[in-house]
This record gives sequence, C-alpha cells and structure tokens, in this order.
Amino acid sequence: MISVILPAVAPDSASVHALAQLLAQLVPAAVDGLVKEAVIVGVAEPGLDALIEDSGARFVAASGDRGALLAAGAAVARGDWILTLDPARALPDAWRGPVEAHLAGGAGAAALLVPAGGMLARLTAAPLGVLVRRLDYAAGVGFAGLAPEKALAGRLKARRIVL
Repeated sequence: MISVILPAVAPDSASVHALAQLLAQLVPAAVDGLVKEAVIVGVAEPGLDALIEDSGARFVAASGDRGALLAAGAAVARGDWILTLDPARALPDAWRGPVEAHLAGGAGAAALLVPAGGMLARLTAAPLGVLVRRLDYAAGVGFAGLAPEKALAGRLKARRIVL
C-alpha cells in the first residue's frame, strides 16, 4: 500500500545506523501489509550496500539534493501511496495509528507528518515526512527545492498529521 522513500543524503556510518533503525521501525507495518516497500535513494557506499542487502529494501542510485533523491525514489515507487521519511529522525512509536486513520478517512488528501509538541513546535519544526498518493505525485506536482516535503504539502494543501 505505501512505498516509503528514504533519501540517503550522506551515507556515512552514523547515517547508515540511523537508516537501519528507521527500517527496523517499519518492519511491523511491512509484515501487516501497510508498507509495501522501502526505497533507499542515494549513492552506494559499502555500509549502505550491506544494509540494503540485509533489509530487502530497494535501492535507486541517484545524486543531487533531497528533492532530486525523493523524485528518483517516487519514480520507481509501486505503492498506492508515497511516504517520505527523514532517515536521520526516528518515527514515534505510535506513528501507524494516525497514518492508518488518514488513509481510511482522508479522502485521498496528502498529509504532512509533523512532530508532536506545542503549537509553535508543530508549526516551525521540520516535518517528519509527507504522505501523498502516487497518482497525485505522478500528475506533476513533484518534489523540488530546499524543503521538498513542505513545498509539496503546500501545493497539495496537505492536512497536518501530528505524530
């Protein structure tokens, strides 16, 4: 159902470790069928190669800024929905409930995943990711710019999901 796109912006040992932890958080959702695939996009490095082989994630070789990496991952996504995540940030344990509720009752709207906290924190913090129908992405809205998730969410008038 969901293709998770994970840009490997700087595949050093610390970021590969963070990416491994994020992939581990996605395993229960993959077992239950919520997550169809994980797509890692970036430049192949020895540590990243081993992680991809061990995790079963798909790898797309690409370079460029975050927007370019997300676009390359979206181009090969097979799920009905695309969920971008920042590998440097862990998902809250309860991420599935709000995401599943949105998929069930969101009428196909895109969603910006924002961290819990006070109102100011939710408005100013970097998003955890964006959830968008693959067909909406393919219709030409795409990822671009320095804050691609926020830009895409703005163009699609995405709802905010507080995690």
